[in-house]
Amino acid sequence: MSFLRRLLATIALGVLILAGAVGATLVLQELMPTETPAANGIAAGDGAQGRPYPGDPNAEAALVTAEEERIDLVSTVGSSVAWQVDRFDGPYRVPTAPIPTLVLPERSDPYTLAELQEIAPESISEQADGSVLLSENLLALEGAALDVSSGAATTIRMLSAPGSFVSIVTMGGGFTAVGADGSPVAFTSHDPATGAPDTETADGRAYVRVIGGTVNVQHARFTDLGFWSGETGGLSLTGVAPSDPQAAIGTAEAPDDGAPTITGEELSGLVAEVQTAPGPVTGSVSAVVVGGNAFGLFVSNATQLAMSGLDVSNSLVDGVVLHRNVTGSTVDASRSTGNAVDGIVVSRSSSGIAMTGVESSGNGRNGISVDGRPLADRPTANGTPLGEYGDVHVKESVLADNSRYGIQVSGGQTITIAGSEITGNVVGIALDAGASGVEVSDNTLRAQSRQSISVRAGVDDTTIHDNRFASVDTGVRIAGASASVEDNAFSEVSNHAVTLVGDATGSRVTGNTVAGTGSTPIHDDAAGGYIAGNDTEQWKKEVTPTSVVNTVAQPLTLVWVGLAALLLFTAITGARKRHSRDPYSDHRPLTELTPGIVSVDQLRGRNS
Repeated sequence: MSFLRRLLATIALGVLILAGAVGATLVLQELMPTETPAANGIAAGDGAQGRPYPGDPNAEAALVTAEEERIDLVSTVGSSVAWQVDRFDGPYRVPTAPIPTLVLPERSDPYTLAELQEIAPESISEQADGSVLLSENLLALEGAALDVSSGAATTIRMLSAPGSFVSIVTMGGGFTAVGADGSPVAFTSHDPATGAPDTETADGRAYVRVIGGTVNVQHARFTDLGFWSGETGGLSLTGVAPSDPQAAIGTAEAPDDGAPTITGEELSGLVAEVQTAPGPVTGSVSAVVVGGNAFGLFVSNATQLAMSGLDVSNSLVDGVVLHRNVTGSTVDASRSTGNAVDGIVVSRSSSGIAMTGVESSGNGRNGISVDGRPLADRPTANGTPLGEYGDVHVKESVLADNSRYGIQVSGGQTITIAGSEITGNVVGIALDAGASGVEVSDNTLRAQSRQSISVRAGVDDTTIHDNRFASVDTGVRIAGASASVEDNAFSEVSNHAVTLVGDATGSRVTGNTVAGTGSTPIHDDAAGGYIAGNDTEQWKKEVTPTSVVNTVAQPLTLVWVGLAALLLFTAITGARKRHSRDPYSDHRPLTELTPGIVSVDQLRGRNS
């Protein structure tokens, strides 16, 4: 082969090797995991949404409407029956469908369970086991309080059979159910056909509801109650937003043009006669066990409500729900476990909530969900305010083994998560939807399956400091958001301690101590972040098949390996070509073509 042909062959081989190197790099980049939102974002969609509701949505929604209509009917009748029907002096029945309602009108002293047994012995009857069977609805009008307390153990079995169920409803007068330590007052659904609690919700189920007024529930149990909505969910404390007609009375002087005008004094007197709404719920709920309800404990329009010692479990939807307009309230030393969706929910328009020493674990979605977003972002038909909510604080709590997040904060302002143990969730703390002013401090976050903390979707003015992170793929991930990650301790991290993606303007990662193994301790693929002063001496770059491939599969590395292979190939083929033909092969001695040298005497001896 001529020199020119060998040169062209060498060039062609080099081009082929270079093209193969580039192609292999592109293929490996597609196959190997990369730091992208799709690969390392928090649970997509977002993952677990809780266990499905087991009932019949259409049938149960219709029953909720029917219950609202029944309560409206009874309260409307109750506002006029006292002066239209002379023979009624005390409790009376209203023939509601499918079960009558025993109405308790206004009076100064509370109605007691023993008194109601005397008034309606057939529908509030004592059973052989000492329990009481309630087989018709109870409704206490505004100004009427109901007290079902007892010094001894009392179980109230509430009729809940196919096609019919009963409820206990108070409307602003107050509800009291106080048992004793070790002898709680208990409320449960009861199906006479089976002699057991009702576990089917499709045809409705017995429930307890307090509408406004004061609640005092201590050492009590509420089990296997409720269906479909929060108001009929089992144990519901639902106030009504108060109104003040007096505030609308004007003081300006009216024109004297002949049209008659009611004076301010006359108007004030007329307004005083108007029946007002029950207002918000207030009071306390302590040492209460709730199990198997549709919603464990549902609260809306409440203020200064103290909840402590709750044990809420196995709800068909959420455990503890602070739904709308719950303010200045506390949840202390309480558990919410094994619920189908979230353990504890703080919904939009609720604020001023403090949770201390709570445990929310093993729930079908989040341990705690806090939604501080506005109720609307534009003018609405009913003029809903646009302001954000917040002022929610979670301290010294345990959030473990939930199917999605330990705690999720969506929007809102001034949120604190401090001094808590957060373990075994997909993501420990998820901050999104533009939350602002969030402080995450002095927590221990261990063994989340994806990230310990995820900050995304416009979150800003957030500080994450003095926390301890361990046994996690990624400690803190900031994507399209702003947060300060300072003075934290990371250990047993297997990918990145901190990751910045997208626009991270305003983010700071400083003063952290990082230990673990992975590609890089702090992954910065963002614009605007500041990273400095972090101790990464204990970080080890782990040697794995993935890391080896990533190292080798760099374009320049593959090119140099290809060129080295080309030189080696050329050297070997050149050497082979130099030794492939001996120019003096026709001059070799004959003896080299024999097995060995034979002497003349030996040849002669053989021939003789």
